[in-house]
Amino acid sequence: MKWEERGVLKSKEALPPGSPWWNNVNLWFIFLSEFGAAALAAGLIKELPPGPSKLWAEFIQNQNPKTWYRAHNSSIIEGYIKFSGLAEKENLPEQVFINQVLYRLLFAQFMVEGDFWFPRLGMFLANPQGISVRMITHLDGFYPKHYPMTDEEVEEVMGKCHHLQGRLVKFLDRTFILPKIIRIYTTTFGLNGQLLTPLFLIKNNPCYPRGIPRS
Repeated sequence: MKWEERGVLKSKEALPPGSPWWNNVNLWFIFLSEFGAAALAAGLIKELPPGPSKLWAEFIQNQNPKTWYRAHNSSIIEGYIKFSGLAEKENLPEQVFINQVLYRLLFAQFMVEGDFWFPRLGMFLANPQGISVRMITHLDGFYPKHYPMTDEEVEEVMGKCHHLQGRLVKFLDRTFILPKIIRIYTTTFGLNGQLLTPLFLIKNNPCYPRGIPRS
């Protein structure tokens, strides 16, 4: 949860204000997880429709990296879809970062599900409670520390920086994730009960929020 230190969850009255998009996606995530837990506690899990809340109930019953990623990422995807209009109000670097957050999360799930060169290694590296995930998410090149981003953070997110961490992040994205982006999105969206994969890609490139139709 170190990413919250960026200030994205500050209120709109704060100076500088937080992000309406990050706030709403986070609150929706909390609602879905709490609803699933409440339904399970009330013995109503069978009445839950397929989706994030049911996946959270299933995770509580059978806690492991696979069930966690399915519950977590399905909730995140639903938040992305529900609040795409707010994402359009973010500046371009923030929109790019929002796409990076999603495809890195989905790649981690992709590794845990065993669809990786070395399944056991993938399970170890992407374990949400493991040291690898903690180390990666604390790299400045992966997560900006400020909202709005500083000029240096914008350079990092846009892949224009030349320090070691920035090069490492760019290498991981361009070598392991982006070449397999269609397979990663198709596999993980299916496992998460989401069928809107094409809306998140344009010509094989992450495009959120441009691809999401408005109601």
